[in-house]
Amino acid sequence: MTHRRWREFDLSARCARIERAFRREEVRSADDFPLVIHTPCYFGFGNRPMPAGYWDSPAVMVRYQEEGFARHLSAVEDDTVPYFMPWFGTGVLASAFGCPVKEATGNGDDPGINGPAVSSLSELARLRAPDPEKDGLMPRVLACIDYARAHSDLPIGLTDMNSPLSTAAQICGYDKLFAWMYDEPNAVHDLMDLITTSFIDWTRLQKQRAGDAIDSSNGLQGVWSPKGVGVWVSDDDLVSIGPDLYEAFAVPANSRVFEAFGGGHLHFCGNGLHQIPNLLRTRNLRAVNNSPMGNFPVFWSLLKGLGGNVTVQIQDAAPIEVETYYTSLFEGIDNLRGLMLATFVEDLLGITMGGATKPVERDPLETAGRIARTIREIIRKRLEK
Repeated sequence: MTHRRWREFDLSARCARIERAFRREEVRSADDFPLVIHTPCYFGFGNRPMPAGYWDSPAVMVRYQEEGFARHLSAVEDDTVPYFMPWFGTGVLASAFGCPVKEATGNGDDPGINGPAVSSLSELARLRAPDPEKDGLMPRVLACIDYARAHSDLPIGLTDMNSPLSTAAQICGYDKLFAWMYDEPNAVHDLMDLITTSFIDWTRLQKQRAGDAIDSSNGLQGVWSPKGVGVWVSDDDLVSIGPDLYEAFAVPANSRVFEAFGGGHLHFCGNGLHQIPNLLRTRNLRAVNNSPMGNFPVFWSLLKGLGGNVTVQIQDAAPIEVETYYTSLFEGIDNLRGLMLATFVEDLLGITMGGATKPVERDPLETAGRIARTIREIIRKRLEK
């Protein structure tokens, strides 16, 4: 596959819309606004049970995602560009540093981290860079990448890229990490340097094995990304740390990661307004991927604070009240340049107007189509004013 075609599906218009958003061009029609409404979700959380062997057999994981994309592209008029996600939860890098792994049951959950890797500064000082062929979940990710490259026509993306900060919290535990930032800053700087170097090396290896370009990506948080955007970090912990500590420990790490891959995008859920100056200080940040979680005024303030300097992707879980939620969200958005939707439709969970998740029973393809129609109508009405 080229990025402009997969099987019988022409993807050129989809890629063009995403590229326009990254160039932050003017939105002149509803068709200019990119809608990435991801189904099937590659993760177990909030979804119907994954097929037997999903995390044990690369063939099962690849086939599940291939079949899902074929159904999606046949049924939904959006801008999803298919790719294979070698998914093993949010703790792959942390597992390679020694964090114990909780295996998925296959019934609405995912592999995960089940505790820290260190409990003392002396243990912290003994940490070494992981071996991707041997340590933690890394070998299983590589096995899936190798299988997909040999047996699938899906392009291959990166596994979950938990940020250096979030990985440090997994390795140390939140209480110790935040205390050591105050009491032992040099030790934490050394840890962040080790994690960041390992993150970059791990990403390069995945791209090499997948045949992915260094400075673009087959999939970042569900989104095909053009040249100049080669990596992503999931930095959810920025909401729980003060701006001074984030500037000292996380901004240099993320800047190194983004510079190594031509630019990148950063995901977080919720209210990160206190970090806007730090986001703008982060070198080569090309996109912010945020889940507003029903707090529309905070999202509007985030857009204003970023000042059109980066692309912004809206990535809530798909809402239960589709029309009401998105109508309310877009009411306070003044400028559509550089904005795009990048949501996931989970089978069994939806987001409420207040930002909580609630059990649902829905057809994800029907919901994805409804979201696409709703957003296009909202944009059309906006442009007519």
